[in-house]
Amino acid sequence: MDTVPFNVYCNSIDIMMGLHDIILNLQKQSPTENIYLGQVTMSPQHAKQFAYLLLEHVKKYEEIFGEIPSPPSEEKMRELSEQGIIGVKSGE
Repeated sequence: MDTVPFNVYCNSIDIMMGLHDIILNLQKQSPTENIYLGQVTMSPQHAKQFAYLLLEHVKKYEEIFGEIPSPPSEEKMRELSEQGIIGVKSGE
């Protein structure tokens, strides 16, 4: 099987799971569109190791650059949307 490597910017992920797989649906969202980019499927064992490695890199990032702020609450997002500061699609 020939594969072509790719680079992608993803700012939204939906995660699904089955007995044998963890599935990451990658998306790029903006106030005006939601673009489906593709899917990454891995075994639960691989997903667990990936989660561990990702957390380690986030910790290291924060040690170097400072704490990554948590996203605003749903209430704050709704308030900003009502004020017209940000665009939020319904159901998100």
